[in-house]
Amino acid sequence: MQKKLYFAILAKGVMPLELSYNILEVFMKRRLMSSLLVLGIIATSSTIVEASGPKVAYTQKGVTALSKNDEAKVKTLSIEAIEKSLDGKKQITVSFDIDDTLLFSSQYFQYGKEYITPGSFDFLHKQKFWDLVAKRGDQDSIPKEYAKKLIAMHQKRGDKIVFITGRTRGSMYKEGEIDKTAKTLAKDFKLDKPIAVHYTGDKAIKPYKYDKSYYIKKYGSEIHYGDSNEDIHAAREVGARPIRILRAPNSTNLPLPQAGGYGEEVLENSAY
Repeated sequence: MQKKLYFAILAKGVMPLELSYNILEVFMKRRLMSSLLVLGIIATSSTIVEASGPKVAYTQKGVTALSKNDEAKVKTLSIEAIEKSLDGKKQITVSFDIDDTLLFSSQYFQYGKEYITPGSFDFLHKQKFWDLVAKRGDQDSIPKEYAKKLIAMHQKRGDKIVFITGRTRGSMYKEGEIDKTAKTLAKDFKLDKPIAVHYTGDKAIKPYKYDKSYYIKKYGSEIHYGDSNEDIHAAREVGARPIRILRAPNSTNLPLPQAGGYGEEVLENSAY
């Protein structure tokens, strides 16, 4: 009962922020991994949370993590096929989205929908939520297994890796600073050192239409990996090669997008 009261007070924003952090820290250390994993699994009734940019109709039938192999004619490829396509090329820059691409992080978004703005995704527009996520730094998120192999392949080639997310940066950090999420990604994917995460806040930088386009262009990324439609459009907007990642079916971000629905390549077995 006391825990519910703490969260109710936090959701109403009447508790001092530092005190709310301390309470959340104690509770999460004991219970977050088990309880929020359950929340992530039951989150399939959630509604879609899309990034910024014009919505574009699919040009063909795509697939999801729940599709049968013969449901649509899309171009799928393996990590080995990606590596082979880069044979003879010098090191390149590749960029990655984070949520549902590298990490299963729906636990945080379900928490926001349950306790920050109950029943809605309005918490996505509240800095308080993003500060809580930044403080946890994805230590409760689950790295996707395919991503470990994919990043290992690019590291073996000597490629430069860039992380771009539609999240809002925690207010305690500055652009380009190594935050806790950067350190978690370095640990999860065995990077030589942490790589600064670029936060778009779901806002496009002119003259681009999509929020990640600016960073893909700025760092000269030749391949961009992402699970959302906007990841595909952002890559194409600046001339990069988009490769679609399958979103896990128990993500809070539903409905599942039609991977390959724009004729883009889809990485097989990338839902987990």
